Amino acid sequence: MSVEIIFKDVENKSIVPRIGGYSFLPKNIKWPLNPKGDKLTLVISLPTDFLNKNLNLNLPNEHILSVFTTYKKDDYFLDKITFHGDKEELENIKQGFTKVLLHEVGEIRNESDFLIPAQEFILGEELNLDIEELDEEDEDYDDIEIYCGSLIGNKPSLLQIENLGLDDYQFCLQIYGGDFPVEFQNIFSLSDSVGYLFLNKNYNHNDTGVFFIQCT
Repeated sequence: MSVEIIFKDVENKSIVPRIGGYSFLPKNIKWPLNPKGDKLTLVISLPTDFLNKNLNLNLPNEHILSVFTTYKKDDYFLDKITFHGDKEELENIKQGFTKVLLHEVGEIRNESDFLIPAQEFILGEELNLDIEELDEEDEDYDDIEIYCGSLIGNKPSLLQIENLGLDDYQFCLQIYGGDFPVEFQNIFSLSDSVGYLFLNKNYNHNDTGVFFIQCT
């Protein structure tokens, strides 16, 4: 079963599963840039002990999984971070418009132009997301209500129901844009967008995972 994620305020430097806050990226790792040279913004920080416990993973203990994304306060960037199954979209993301890094715990750090106030993950109720598979031509198709909130584990609730071709990756969690602090609810360009984190089943430093956005 998937589990709902709810949030509470926490210090920006806390080593807890959270959105926002400071990064723990070690100084020997360069701050990630997108292909246009823009500094990415930290959106999710996840201790591996938390992931191993809740997702039955085998990541190195006492490490951090850091998720970064392109964010422009006044410029359009949605098409750089969305993925709905198109190979070109995925390649766009893998070029570095978002970034997933697994690393040791370094000193608190932020080189982005933005710092999102930290919100700690609190695990809530289990969610049953089983949806009857309907063809788009079925008369009930438009009546399907898709859960678009934040959750962890089992399977994603995709806003665009498509085969993503991510067979080499395991779903980790999804984060609803509206769950961010008010001033950053456009972190994924649109406040009703959802960010999805998938981790490489055959983890390596060159491809830890992928993070992408879907919107309706």
